[in-house]
Amino acid sequence: MLTKEEQHQLHLFCEKDEHLADLIKKMEASHRMSLSRISHEIRNPVTLINSFLQLTQTRHPEVMQFTSWSPIMENMNYLRNLLEEISTFNNSQILHKEPCSLTKLLESIITSCRPALFPIQIDFEKLSPIPSVPLDGTRIRAAVLNLIRNAEEAIGDSNHGKIKVSLSFDGVSFYIAISNNGPQIPSDHLENLFEPFITHKNNGSGLGLAVVHNVAMAHKGKVFVSSSPEETTFTIQLPLSYDT
Repeated sequence: MLTKEEQHQLHLFCEKDEHLADLIKKMEASHRMSLSRISHEIRNPVTLINSFLQLTQTRHPEVMQFTSWSPIMENMNYLRNLLEEISTFNNSQILHKEPCSLTKLLESIITSCRPALFPIQIDFEKLSPIPSVPLDGTRIRAAVLNLIRNAEEAIGDSNHGKIKVSLSFDGVSFYIAISNNGPQIPSDHLENLFEPFITHKNNGSGLGLAVVHNVAMAHKGKVFVSSSPEETTFTIQLPLSYDT
């Protein structure tokens, strides 16, 4: 996988060489197709096995008392979630734009998340008037949900957890910031935080933040992170206008 610096250098080369840019696009399309095919081939047997496990549990509920049953189901759920995350990651740079109100989108996300986050407090702050903009609301929703989930995991079991989602516009770009009062991210983790399949969590896939990065890049934007002992903030920057 390319580092952020390598991706930046490749982007600069592509700006200077149209043939190289076209070649890179074809390679990326081929990579997405291969990943999609592999995911599809794995998904079919996983779905079949999961259906069999669910049927077994329904017909023979006593299996839930077996010491091995819970780990089996946990690993099955992990596989299903991993396949879903791979699919999301693989398609995160394919956009279907339409006029979207970021204010309404974020309010909808927060309203749907609030019950599941309790007792963590989540608030929304709009810092300036926000115009509608053509973007892929589904992809932005996925990116924001990943950042909220990341904040929830960082806070852990704290009864004083807080997540703040803010939206601002400076006339050039929109800024979606998700802050939490969980522990500080170690400085040596920040450099490769958005690289796919790299995780510092015990049960993470390493794809959540990579999806956020891909969605921002697909919209010709960026994603930033700052972390201190008091607060960690991820910010998605989306330019007002961008090329498809």
